[in-house]
Amino acid sequence: MPKVKKVNFALLGLGKLGSGFYKVYEQKRDSIKQETGFELNLKKILVKNLHFKRQAYIDKTFLTTNIDDILNDPSIDVVIDAIGGVEPVFSILKKVIDQGIHIISANRTLLASKMHTISQLVQEKNILLLPESSMGGGVPIISTLRHDLVANNVKAVVGILSGTSNFILSKMAEEKIDLKTALKSSNLMKMAESLSVIDYEGTDAAQKVSILAAGAFGLKINYLDIPASGISDISLFDIQCADEFGYEIKPLAILKQSPDFFEIRIHPTFVPKGHPITLIKGDQNAYFVQTDLIGEYMIYGRGIGAEAASSLLLRDLVAAGSVTRAHSSRRREYRINWNHKPILPIEDIISAYYIRFPCIDEPGVVGKITTALGNANINLTSAHAEVDKKLHPDIGYVHILVESAPEHAVMEAIKTVEEMDILKGHAKLFRILRSSK
Repeated sequence: MPKVKKVNFALLGLGKLGSGFYKVYEQKRDSIKQETGFELNLKKILVKNLHFKRQAYIDKTFLTTNIDDILNDPSIDVVIDAIGGVEPVFSILKKVIDQGIHIISANRTLLASKMHTISQLVQEKNILLLPESSMGGGVPIISTLRHDLVANNVKAVVGILSGTSNFILSKMAEEKIDLKTALKSSNLMKMAESLSVIDYEGTDAAQKVSILAAGAFGLKINYLDIPASGISDISLFDIQCADEFGYEIKPLAILKQSPDFFEIRIHPTFVPKGHPITLIKGDQNAYFVQTDLIGEYMIYGRGIGAEAASSLLLRDLVAAGSVTRAHSSRRREYRINWNHKPILPIEDIISAYYIRFPCIDEPGVVGKITTALGNANINLTSAHAEVDKKLHPDIGYVHILVESAPEHAVMEAIKTVEEMDILKGHAKLFRILRSSK
């Protein structure tokens, strides 16, 4: 057995994540000690109310409502933030930083809005900020990019960051049901405390991406400035159209790096069947990484739940113990080197597209649409018209596939078509992920 080294820590918050972590910690602490030589020793748990009814397995002697019980204990090496929200936890963490205590944060909302500020504060104190558990789930993407792939030029990261959204789209496709029916799944209700956590509009994924962009690439970007859309507008017909043309719809976050700029966006995407990320079903998170030295690389795992997040929290406790007992210069490995490369506006990206126009059923409609696109210098891969009298008796559909075009040109062309007297509703657009092959 390795020589035992003690890591004393405090836990902030005992909600769903905090309670779940406590349970996993009690289950795993002995095996971690056997494997690593680090004895993870919980000292205090900060809570709002000492008299709140809690799970029977929680030792109430750890509980305190006074942050000074943590700040004034010189033996505490690390604090885990599992509270959530911005205040009062931001004010609490500033006091923790002033005491020179290392921070492991699972607080997505806080880091998505205060990452740069907190990073500067911890660097001034030469202490650690370990943010990866805030990404949700247990997939170690930031550490993979910063350490395991340090010799690589990472060209792109394509991720599924919302396990609930991926579960819903998978269920719709597999069972051929609409979004409303998928939301009634009992399995979905077990995953989340409430349906409010489902990433309908992409906000949750945007917060995760802002943390990933900062932690792995040093980009300072507010999550509110990331172009993001969720799954609220996805219909069963969209999924069927994707299938017809050889694609699956996945809720993707896309980060691309070029010599001059970064590209960051979040949206449901047409992904070619056979692409590795189409294998990711249910509540899994995944990251598909393109590099110069090892080519394509993918990691995936559970994207929901306290157990998955606890995997990273426990790893970070061991990491903090390892670094604090080494020379202080090792802490520089965990510092963020901020990158001032600009973010490309989404209207300037170049992508492949699927566009569907709901049209009146009369001759010449396809020609008018393709002419409008051609006048915008958009080259079409295919244009396909269909009329289904059973499903849509009064509407015909024109399906357009675009190989590569600037987003602003595509949007202008769609606007031109929508101003014609041939549509029966608005066009539907999906960006297409290029095949990895």
